[in-house]
Amino acid sequence: MSKRALTLGNFDGCHLGHQALFRTLKQDAETLGLIPTVVSFLPHTNYVLGTPGEPALLTTNEEKEEFVRSLGLDYLTIPFSRELANLSYDEFIRKELCAKLGMQAMYFGHDHHFGKAGSGNFESISKKFPEIHTRQLSIVLHKGERVSSSAVRNALLNGDVARAQAYLGRPYRFLGKVVAGKKMGNTIGFPTANLEVEPYKFIPLYGVYAATARLKDGRVFRAVVNIGVQPSVGIMPLRIEAHILNFSEDIYGQTLSLDLLEFLRPERKFESLDELIHQISLDVALATDFHSPFSDKEIL
Repeated sequence: MSKRALTLGNFDGCHLGHQALFRTLKQDAETLGLIPTVVSFLPHTNYVLGTPGEPALLTTNEEKEEFVRSLGLDYLTIPFSRELANLSYDEFIRKELCAKLGMQAMYFGHDHHFGKAGSGNFESISKKFPEIHTRQLSIVLHKGERVSSSAVRNALLNGDVARAQAYLGRPYRFLGKVVAGKKMGNTIGFPTANLEVEPYKFIPLYGVYAATARLKDGRVFRAVVNIGVQPSVGIMPLRIEAHILNFSEDIYGQTLSLDLLEFLRPERKFESLDELIHQISLDVALATDFHSPFSDKEIL
């Protein structure tokens, strides 16, 4: 069985606080000769113990795995259930982490706890399992504010993309499949790729964003992304659609990722099609001229 150093949790957002934990885990695992492993619950623990969809996910499981593996760590999931939640922390560690995953070292965020009644934490586990190497990291702050998934959500709800990026250390991303829409964009000269995302994905403030679009083959283009209900053409179900600049290929059915770089304007209803077309032209110009350290070196 593989011998692992691991950290365990929901890790929604994989923000700077999580990343500090991941870096320490990886560095120590190399010294200890163990496989650095991030173990995430699936689904989010609140969806089992509370209400499904609350909180909405900053990172879906697919997005989380992609990011964690990009850092050079292994990624595993544990199916979460009420039965699992009712296990004592020591039984969970023995049955799930040691016996099944080969855990020999465990890393904790500053307030991490789990097991029945939340009794498993750095102090109790270190005392109960002296043979397991344990380490706890301090709280991570950004300009005096605690970095958290809630802080990222609040920033995005206010259209504060820069603040969300500061907490995440990267742009906020949508990853999904391109599906057919009503082809209204083709009619007005601005074709769009409509993105289908997982049901519980967090949706930021409705409006128009400068973004980058990454195709399955790795090519990256500038894009204008509209998130909302399209009030100018009649209220529609929520749509996430991207007008990819300098691009005209058929990508229906392909996986596409959209990184939000800047909030350009709120969604609003236009009185005429000509007014809408004029505004979209202005949005494209702003997105074309927008520069970001997260994307400029790789855009086509």
